[in-house]
Amino acid sequence: MHAANPPIIPTPRTATAGRGHFRLHRPLSITFDQTGDLAADAWTLLRPILARAATSLTGGIDAGELRFEPWELEDTTSPGGYELEVGEDRIVLRAADRHGFLHGIQSLRQLLPPACEKPDGRAGAGDAIRAVHIVDAPRFAWRGLHVDVARHYFDPRDLERLIDAMALHKFNRLHWHLTDDQGWRLEIDGWPRLTEVGAKRAESPRRGARDQGDGTPYEGHYTQDEARRLVAYAHARGIDVIPEIEMPGHAQAALAAYPELGHGPPPEVWTRWGISERIYNVEDETLAFLEEVLAQVARIFPSPYVHLGGDEVPTTEWEQSKQAQMRMAAEGLESPKALQGWFLRRMAAVLDRLGKRAVAWDEVLECGAPTDAIVMTWRDAAFAWQAAARGHDVVVCPMSHCYFDHYQGPPESEPEAIGGLTELRKVLAFEPLQGTWSEAEEARVLGVQGNLWSEYIHDPAHLEYMAWPRASALAEIAWSPRGPRDPAEFEERWAHVAKRLRAMDVFFRSLHA
Repeated sequence: MHAANPPIIPTPRTATAGRGHFRLHRPLSITFDQTGDLAADAWTLLRPILARAATSLTGGIDAGELRFEPWELEDTTSPGGYELEVGEDRIVLRAADRHGFLHGIQSLRQLLPPACEKPDGRAGAGDAIRAVHIVDAPRFAWRGLHVDVARHYFDPRDLERLIDAMALHKFNRLHWHLTDDQGWRLEIDGWPRLTEVGAKRAESPRRGARDQGDGTPYEGHYTQDEARRLVAYAHARGIDVIPEIEMPGHAQAALAAYPELGHGPPPEVWTRWGISERIYNVEDETLAFLEEVLAQVARIFPSPYVHLGGDEVPTTEWEQSKQAQMRMAAEGLESPKALQGWFLRRMAAVLDRLGKRAVAWDEVLECGAPTDAIVMTWRDAAFAWQAAARGHDVVVCPMSHCYFDHYQGPPESEPEAIGGLTELRKVLAFEPLQGTWSEAEEARVLGVQGNLWSEYIHDPAHLEYMAWPRASALAEIAWSPRGPRDPAEFEERWAHVAKRLRAMDVFFRSLHA
């Protein structure tokens, strides 16, 4: 390992090797210097791991010391930054905020032996941490992963394991795609059929034969209490859970539960992948339903953001709907596309009254996006500049580099995927700010996100296989300073992280699969 690059992903902003090593497997004293509240969550996470690296955490003869101190350097302007000093007998972690301490302990954690991750693990008598001085802060404020639970449901325990791996990599946003044509996964009080009917489908496409059904019923949903517990679990690890309630398209599961919200005969929860033409109608009762859903979502999720979807909206039903035509005339709208923009602006205004900010996919740029909406640019990185130039904050997640449901090697040697090819080195070469940007436009880019759509991801092991190590590479892009990445050097650090993920019972794809 190069002296300037400790085995940490993502790469710290600066890392200077010191002399000697901090010896483990001895008593350790813990000191909090005016940081008790800020460092409390970090210490809660680190304590059981550190307890397996030391003979005790109460000090004693030949004890080392771990100190949590306030960061009093002049450059504390980057939220989430930290300073970590490892000497021969003392480790000092400094930060100016809660997230800085959480990030710092993840770096310290990656320096400890992987065996310390296991409940029955233990540092060996000869284990030590090389002396190092790290000063670090994130490049981007938004460092996200998206997981689709509408196509395939994942148990909260599996999502907790994903959150643990995300926290290790300093991700701070989990975008939770809760509703779609193939399933509605969140309990909503007063609307029981959303989960009684909308969370179940008669079958799914057969693996390897996408135009055929497998004949196997499928279901799963989260109670509001389960959602709150997952939110709390993520918050303790520095991760904000952002719910997505798709509208006005990708709505067939909701329409199967309550057909009066749509058009025409009652549909079934969709049993195929792709884009359904069944969308919400624009009648007052349907808008009131969605307002109630958003009100309950706002109470469950403390995140300042709620994602409204807004993508892939076929307008055939609106074109044929007398009520939709009347709404267009009443609002002075010239096209169904403009009606889509009106619909989303109205829902964004609801969120604004609830103290939330709307997020939507980049199709909203074509239909009159809500003024203050954050735009997620998925179709092409060029949409990021377009959104920023129009005054929108942007999260960059083009499918060319950030869709982790794509193949990551030759299809004949990989599990079935939706298509595409997004290899690890392609992710590592991703630069969100392509082209010429003004200073004001660059400031609009909040960060980046990797997306795990689950049409072809059937179980938690497969989810993790598709995520790691590509998400590790994206963590590097999201956190570390801009510049060329050396794939060989990254893979050398990944070898250390892989041992830790294995000890955490997280599955991943081998670099040489």
